Amino acid sequence: QRVPQGTVAVEIGSHRGKSAVLIAMGLPEGVRLTAVDPFDDPRWGGGPESLDMFRANLEKAGVLDRVDLFRGLSEEASAQWTGLPVGFLWVDGAHDIESTLKDFDGWMPHLSKGAELYVHDAFSAVGTTRAILKRFWFSPTVQYTGCARTLVKFRVQPLTLSQRISSFFGIASRLPFFLRMVAIKVSRRRGLHGLERRFMTVDNEPLI
Repeated sequence: QRVPQGTVAVEIGSHRGKSAVLIAMGLPEGVRLTAVDPFDDPRWGGGPESLDMFRANLEKAGVLDRVDLFRGLSEEASAQWTGLPVGFLWVDGAHDIESTLKDFDGWMPHLSKGAELYVHDAFSAVGTTRAILKRFWFSPTVQYTGCARTLVKFRVQPLTLSQRISSFFGIASRLPFFLRMVAIKVSRRRGLHGLERRFMTVDNEPLI
């Protein structure tokens, strides 16, 4: 709802539309969402039916006319971008470090001053977390503003030294959570379910 007029929202990783519906429903009147996803790539859970289900879910929610679609990879979309400045960027694509860095590096030049940048599966997926630490820990232009479970929130603007230090420690405060997520996933993969449950505070926590 804070996305200003004269900017757009961009979502990287749409799948079947759950987050696209929520973002589009919350945007101010006149602000549009561009959804970026190849849809049919099985590496990220896609398939022949994904695009049809995406459109059907948006239509059912009444937001299909607020959403523009780029069918392809994030790096392709950012390289071709000629639209308005991006006031809100939701990153939920592939979670390996290389893909996440491409998401960050490709879209940062298109973000407006004060833009909101939200990253899903942060401090849960190892690649996403490494990319955040590599690009945004003590960044002069990206400020950590909070975290809800595995969703981390940033604001893009020039930072003072005190803001950079505060952001640095904000990100650092999430590292114990990250280590616990890693411990849960390692325990799960090795079949150590008793140890897995000891690390968890709620059911199925790494998937939240």
